[in-house]
Amino acid sequence: MRHETIAVAGVSFILLLYTMFASTGILLNWVALIFAASPILIIWMVWVVLKYGEYKGEELEDNQEFGYVDRPALGKEEN
Repeated sequence: MRHETIAVAGVSFILLLYTMFASTGILLNWVALIFAASPILIIWMVWVVLKYGEYKGEELEDNQEFGYVDRPALGKEEN
């Protein structure tokens, strides 16, 4: 399993637990702890995804400012 997959799955699971605990009103001490730690978890997850993640789409051509995979002609200069 890849680093970014573990990070995204782990943080998503923790935040799902937070949502379940907060909506049911059980384990309120855990709710407060997860709420306090959530910014650190999100920053860590973003850092892991940016460090280890790979972009598998097409690279932009020299004359493109932006591009979309589903609309390849969008963003190209018209001649």
